[in-house]
Amino acid sequence: MQTTIQRLSAQAAAAALIMTCQAATSQNVISYAPPMKNAMSLSGSFGELRANHLHSGIDLRVGGVEGEPVYAAAQGYVSRIVVRPNGYGNALYVAHPNGATSVYGHLQRFAPAIAAWAHEKQYARESFFLDVELDSLTFPLRQGEQIGFAGNSGSSSGPHLHFEIRNHSQQPLNIMQQDIYKIADKQPPTIRQLVVYCFDTVQGTPLPKKYKALGVRPAQGAYKLAGGDTVTVDGACYFGLDMLDKMDGAAYTFGVNHCTLHINETLAFAYNISAFNFDETRYSNAMVDFAEKQRAKAKIIRLYVAQGNRLSIYRQVKNQGIVSLKPHEKAKVCITLTDDADNSTQLTFWVKQAAGAAAKRPDASAEKVLLWSKNNTCEVDGFKIAIPTGALYESSLFEMQTTPPSHNSVSPVFCVKQPVTPPHRAVSVGVRASVPEALWAKAVVVCMDGDGNKSALATTLRMPYFTADSRSWGCFFVEIDTVPPQITPVNFTRDAQLGSAQQRITLRVKDKLSGIKSYAGYIDGRWALFEHDEKSSLMHYYIDRSRVKSDAQHSITFTASDVAGNSSTFTCTLHF
Repeated sequence: MQTTIQRLSAQAAAAALIMTCQAATSQNVISYAPPMKNAMSLSGSFGELRANHLHSGIDLRVGGVEGEPVYAAAQGYVSRIVVRPNGYGNALYVAHPNGATSVYGHLQRFAPAIAAWAHEKQYARESFFLDVELDSLTFPLRQGEQIGFAGNSGSSSGPHLHFEIRNHSQQPLNIMQQDIYKIADKQPPTIRQLVVYCFDTVQGTPLPKKYKALGVRPAQGAYKLAGGDTVTVDGACYFGLDMLDKMDGAAYTFGVNHCTLHINETLAFAYNISAFNFDETRYSNAMVDFAEKQRAKAKIIRLYVAQGNRLSIYRQVKNQGIVSLKPHEKAKVCITLTDDADNSTQLTFWVKQAAGAAAKRPDASAEKVLLWSKNNTCEVDGFKIAIPTGALYESSLFEMQTTPPSHNSVSPVFCVKQPVTPPHRAVSVGVRASVPEALWAKAVVVCMDGDGNKSALATTLRMPYFTADSRSWGCFFVEIDTVPPQITPVNFTRDAQLGSAQQRITLRVKDKLSGIKSYAGYIDGRWALFEHDEKSSLMHYYIDRSRVKSDAQHSITFTASDVAGNSSTFTCTLHF
């Protein structure tokens, strides 16, 4: 056990290290080293469009294997430790004397001293989930000091290190574009297709629609249209690009972080993903043709800023990408794409306005126009939806189809046609269903997407509707959830004697509908740390010889409850 003198000495040494860091960086400039010893090779780049967000860091490859040592990129101290079953999983945040923070996500495990400290906190709180901030004296770090091991924890789809550097305002930075790190790359961005969008007018409101898709071809280091150099449009329009970037020696493709569009040499649209705020990252849904993303998994980046898009990456210019010409007028369009290594490519063509004005679409009584700048409510027999201001990036049509009960529902199925983008803010839905009073607590509103994937929503009964908030469109209905979670052993059988080489006990815990709300595991009646891997529905207990008696018979109890209040308990005895 540490003596008081030893603790004071350790604190003094830590304080001295922090003072050394501060003295070495008095000009607010520090040099960052790679967080792993192997050559930096990316599988994901900064600013890429991910599900409902922009990628806030870079993903560093580890050859598909967990356990690669991870090191502090610069002097500082561990300022935050996070352990969770999703997101970044096991993550460390390191504060640096210049005010920046480096982030290391999806770690397999922490360095031994950090791991032991985190385990003590988890056992004290009897919770796997951990999110705690630390002072500068607990874990001071020198540049290159090992802090963990790369892994696959959280919402990772394969072993890698997610790495970020954030500024003093906690904005993630494009560390390649800002020359904090350099990776050899001489390949310019690639353009695969140009898409033209025009506007329909419905009930007096202009609504964007896909107009035509055009092929492109390489030409003398740039791109031209494959079918002639002129696009004829009918009314105001904007453009979209199917584009990507590659790096030398990398099999992966990446996003393009810098784009400009000039009309007759005048800047009409520009974005640059050099940094952003986390509270704005969901606006990235408005960057992409979401309908095309859902239909064909294609990412068509719209060179246009929708009225309700508050993403700060855009440069403020007139009309924000919309091209409006007079009849027979012709204009030169030049689109320039630049990657983080300053490699550029261009697409140049002409756009020409047709002779007449844009055709107006007849108003349709079956359709309702949702205005982006206002609250919108819609109600039909048995279903209602409230869409608050700020939920829509642009005006769109609301269309819905009602079908009889299916998919185990106890209500009709109300399918809301996908508007232009998912809602930025949650929309409130209400569904009427015939449910006996004894089962009201088991009723859940379900949102099902176009691929048939179900998501149970947190549900409240507000007579006569079962209500819930949703940040997705889809088919809404009510199901009754009376099925408790299923708990099954993975790497052992009941009453087994485990070999000395077996280091962990694994359970698979799955719920049919509403999802796992809480769980707890016990060894011999005492709380035990079961680590939750949400993506695989697994719970791992790593046998802790300091907490359980070796070579003895132990009772295992594991209980899980779902959102609807159904519970299951698994019990067995094991000898280890």
